[in-house]
Amino acid sequence: MEKEISYQEQRIFEIPTRISASYKEHRVFKTPPRTRIVWKYMSFAKFVWLIAKESLYFSRLDQHDDEWEGWLPNNWSIQNKMYARFSNYINCWHMNDNESDAMWKLYGNPVGDTVAIRTTVGRLIKSLGKAGGIEVYIGKINYKEPDRPADNLYWPVIYKRKPFQHEKELRLCVHPSSDNPPSLTELKQALANLGIDHWHGVVDTLKKSGNKGIQVPVDLTQLIQKVVLCPNSEEWLFDSVRHIIKDKISHKRIVKSEMRSRVEQGLRER
Repeated sequence: MEKEISYQEQRIFEIPTRISASYKEHRVFKTPPRTRIVWKYMSFAKFVWLIAKESLYFSRLDQHDDEWEGWLPNNWSIQNKMYARFSNYINCWHMNDNESDAMWKLYGNPVGDTVAIRTTVGRLIKSLGKAGGIEVYIGKINYKEPDRPADNLYWPVIYKRKPFQHEKELRLCVHPSSDNPPSLTELKQALANLGIDHWHGVVDTLKKSGNKGIQVPVDLTQLIQKVVLCPNSEEWLFDSVRHIIKDKISHKRIVKSEMRSRVEQGLRER
């Protein structure tokens, strides 16, 4: 039987929905060189949200499609893994010098309304601001499954299983707490009150609790180097993106994917 979360326990999971943040180095997160090119693939609807809110959306670790998120390292206790999954918020990017066919297929759809933001690690860091708010850690995902000492609750954030290596992921992470490292006392007590000592019947309960994501304000001019439209995009997408950015970053380039077929390009050039 699924146990109800009391008001006091629910309060522990609640956080602000919009928090200013700035970059900081951390021993767990290996930040690539500032010149490293990174991409963010998304639907047109999510692009509109990003421009309108001038924010990056950080989703809670347990809200991702991969239900194994946060369950590494294998030698950790269930309680510590639970805490990492339900208290860390992430925003994901793809590291690549060029467009990725795999990423277009992963995020694309037959409608042809997918876009990608191209930028660099340096611009990403500058877009977050110079100081103030909570800390943002940035690091490459490690696609190994090693044991780690339970000395820092960010380890589960930076590891993924080997089948996801094609993502070449760069991950931004925030923990919306004034404590660093975060205190475990209150949340561990709340998990204990819920009887969390196994997976079954617990994951779904916590997944419905608290805020599932937070907004972190960014400088769009710094963040976006250019906007790339998916290979199967039509003119309406170009016009729509141009309309959306005209009041805030009208000077930014909008280009169509270099992966459009040579046959199609030849027909357009005639």
